Amino acid sequence: MLTSQRHLFSIPDDVTYLDVAYMSPIPRSAVEAGLRGVHVKAAPWEMTIDSYYDEVEQARALAASFIGASPDDVALVPATSYGIALAAANVPVAAGSVILMMENEHTSHRYAWYELAKQKGAEVVMVKRAPDEAWSDCLIAAIRTSRAPVSVVAGTILHWFEGTHVDIEAVADACRGVGASLVMDGTQWVGAVPFDVARVRPDFLSFATYKFLLGPYRLAFLYADKKWQTAGRPLEFHSWNRAGGERPDFFLETMLDYLPGARRFDMGERSDFAVLPIAIESMRLLRQWGGQRVYERLLDLNRMIWRQAEQRGYSGPAESLRAGHVSVVELGSRNRDDLAKRLKEKRVFVTIRGSKMRVTPHVYNDESDIVRLFDILDELTR
Repeated sequence: MLTSQRHLFSIPDDVTYLDVAYMSPIPRSAVEAGLRGVHVKAAPWEMTIDSYYDEVEQARALAASFIGASPDDVALVPATSYGIALAAANVPVAAGSVILMMENEHTSHRYAWYELAKQKGAEVVMVKRAPDEAWSDCLIAAIRTSRAPVSVVAGTILHWFEGTHVDIEAVADACRGVGASLVMDGTQWVGAVPFDVARVRPDFLSFATYKFLLGPYRLAFLYADKKWQTAGRPLEFHSWNRAGGERPDFFLETMLDYLPGARRFDMGERSDFAVLPIAIESMRLLRQWGGQRVYERLLDLNRMIWRQAEQRGYSGPAESLRAGHVSVVELGSRNRDDLAKRLKEKRVFVTIRGSKMRVTPHVYNDESDIVRLFDILDELTR
């Protein structure tokens, strides 16, 4: 099994960081790559046209490899919300139809659908579930029993803060059964969980790099199904996503054809000379470790979290409903208003919302981090 890679990160010895679902640190080698990238902009007289294309294509290919896609299927975008907005600008939504999503869906995967529903005369329907129910069962039931046609389902493979699993393949089948578009947010799992878009076949899948991909902030990727690669309309219009946009006389002729595949959706100023090298180096490291090995490592660490939690009488989702790489522990009556602050004072970092504590390790963690979290939790809640 993959062992802890903490030695590749600049994490102080006294820091227990178990909050990658909030924000990851980046590896030291990625920091160095970013510094080299900054120096590219420091000497623009040495830049060539390749500076605008080479790293873009490297990043595109690496991102595609985490979801079983080809580089042609992936666009560079600035944020998950941008990718979702781009999907919302393309998927068909008829007046009187409904857009379905899980209750308390992440805001980056929520607000675009409310805006679209308002524009189109559609309705957003929040799907609820009982504690013992699976999200996929609830979503499928909502799709099949909807009183109005379902135009879009906002999907993912887990609830972002409950830490509960979604059988997205079953949800995708139900979407196809009623002709609904499936748009997915992968920010809380791409880089941690092996995934194959060929099995799910979403219309769009948007995912940022700053969490489980160990990358920079302000960079994301968007997968687009083949049908959107020829008919889709981008949000921005510029020369970098146009065939011939690299030509020195690009301003003399209007080039109406897009570059092949999902490149038509690329953002403007996609060639960020400081940000792209960080993402490339972090994704290279993840590929080097191996997606399955990373996933198994995270599964093992999360099993230990639940052993420690259950030994102390803490609860959470039923084991059959839990996502393997995210643990959301119910603190119950032992929670206190200042618990997150007190943990930070002890240099222990997790996310606490209400009485739920989300614990999300990555490859830089080891078993001692989890033991320390619960030992200090004992001390603070005694």
